[in-house]
Amino acid sequence: MELVRFTVAESDVDTFLERRQEAIKEVKAAHPALWSVPLCSRRDDGTWVDVWIYESKEAADAANADAENLPRFLAMAELLDDIEIEATDMPERAVSPL
Repeated sequence: MELVRFTVAESDVDTFLERRQEAIKEVKAAHPALWSVPLCSRRDDGTWVDVWIYESKEAADAANADAENLPRFLAMAELLDDIEIEATDMPERAVSPL
């Protein structure tokens, strides 16, 4: 699982949310081991948290390595600032594929 923290300019929030939906579709099509992207929320301090769940760490690494070939993902990412990504392990039985 990747827990992504970032900021988005207030003027870009609607664009970010639209681009995020397209980015998820694009990443899922290119990397079927993306199981779920169940949560994106803005915290009280203005930062955002987005959760991306992959079948394995290797699958997440492969998707990240392929980012330059995913224009919709890049269009979403260009709106983000102060990005922090925390990769965590989840027990296999904790989630199931889409």
